[in-house]
Amino acid sequence: APNMEEALESTTPFMTIDPMVSNRLESVYSALKDGDWKSLILNDEELKERLQSQGVENPEDRSSIKWDDANIFFLSCVALSPIGQPLPLEAGISKERFGRFPFGNGSALSYLRDWIRDSKRNPDSLEILSDLLEKLDSRMSGTSMERGIGRLDMRGWLTLNETIELRKALTSKCWMPAASEPLDGGCQDAAKHLLALIRAAEKRRCGILLRVHN
Repeated sequence: APNMEEALESTTPFMTIDPMVSNRLESVYSALKDGDWKSLILNDEELKERLQSQGVENPEDRSSIKWDDANIFFLSCVALSPIGQPLPLEAGISKERFGRFPFGNGSALSYLRDWIRDSKRNPDSLEILSDLLEKLDSRMSGTSMERGIGRLDMRGWLTLNETIELRKALTSKCWMPAASEPLDGGCQDAAKHLLALIRAAEKRRCGILLRVHN
């Protein structure tokens, strides 16, 4: 019989944490949600140039851009190398381990959200932790940016400041695994791999995006 990891490989999606231009996330998200695309472009010269280099002739005119909202969001915000290539976060084995967590829907984030409990030591931090995990896991849910052509499937994002907050909360003593958690050491493991990706993002001073690859 195949082991759990192998069984999982074939059925669950792969998750990635992508590096994003932190100070652009909120503004692009709001512009696409509330529809004031033009003022976004007028206030972000670098974004205008980025879109032009991608072949968009009139970046300030949303209706002239042929992409869907999901692709616009991703292409506007993904952090690029100096030569304009996507540059994934470096987190060694944690990238794979986070990418396909050996439980349930394969998501380390869902696992953490389901199985961490209050350690009674710092309830305020736990609230912050839960809020940030939820944002990273589902901030895009129900918006036009959630899914796009080319199988783009994005769950949520955090700015650099929120990413730092999440690291502080995850490494604090505010939580403990539920006594009944289904995987022995599962929460510790999920937290460890997420932290490796967070630290890589902090090093690059970028925000993060949770993306699903089916």
